Amino acid sequence: MQRILPETDLEKKVMCLGAVFIEENQVLDELFQVIGSDLAEVQALPEDIRDQVLDEIGEYFFRLDMNYGPDIKIDCIGILEEFWGVIDKATALKNLENIRIQGHRTKFNVLKSCLPAEGNLDAAAMSRFKQIFSFDLEEGQELQMSDEDYRKLAQWIQKTNRYLKDSGILAWDASRYVHLVRLSYVAGYLTDSEAWTEILKLAPLVEGHFDSWMEFSQSFLIGRTFWSGGDDPQVKAICEKLLGHPASPWQFFSWT
Repeated sequence: MQRILPETDLEKKVMCLGAVFIEENQVLDELFQVIGSDLAEVQALPEDIRDQVLDEIGEYFFRLDMNYGPDIKIDCIGILEEFWGVIDKATALKNLENIRIQGHRTKFNVLKSCLPAEGNLDAAAMSRFKQIFSFDLEEGQELQMSDEDYRKLAQWIQKTNRYLKDSGILAWDASRYVHLVRLSYVAGYLTDSEAWTEILKLAPLVEGHFDSWMEFSQSFLIGRTFWSGGDDPQVKAICEKLLGHPASPWQFFSWT
C-alpha cells in the first residue's frame, strides 16, 4: 500500500515548507470550515484534539499527491518537463540533488557577497556583479538587461541585507524542493518510499536556520522575487495568510 501521508512530526514539519504552493489553491478557508470549531485556542488544544486537527490539515497540506486525484498526472508531467527539465526518475533526482547542494541560494549569496553591505555601488563592484550574474548562462543565451537594470538588481539585493540572515533565500529552495518531490511523485517518477526519502534529506539542510515562520516567509519571498524578477502581491498575501490563519500548518510547528 502506498504511503501518501507523513508518519512523524519531522516529516510533517518538512511538508510544511511547501505550504505556499498548496495555498495557491486557496484551501485554508475550506479547511477552516472542517476544523474551525476545534481552533478557538490553538496553543491550548488537548493532545488528542491536536492530533485530530493535524490529521485534517494533513489531508490538505501534507499529502504527497496533493489530494488532486489521478487526472492531474498528465498536467504534472507537462509542468515538470517545461519548467524543470524533468522527464524521468533520473532527472527528478538530479534536480532535487541540485537544489540540496546549490539551488538558487548559491548564486544569490555570491552576488550579494560581491556588493558592499550598504552605500553606493562603484564601477568595480558593478563589473564583478555583471560577470557573476552571467557566468552560468548557456551558450548563446542573452539577457535583455541594460546597465541600469543590473544596477537596480544589485541595489535590490543590497537592500535584502535588512531582512535576511545567514540562511539567505534557503526558504525558497526548500519550498520548491518539497513541491518538486510532490510533482515527481504524482507524475510517477518517484515511488512513495523514494519521495519520503527525498523529503527527509531536506531536514538537516533547514534545521537551525530559521527562528520563526515569519523569517522563513521573508526568505521565501525574497527568493521568489530573485527568481521571477519582480514582486508578486498574491504570493505575499498567501504567506501572510499562512502566518496568521488559525488552520495554517505553520501554527502547529515551531522553529525554536
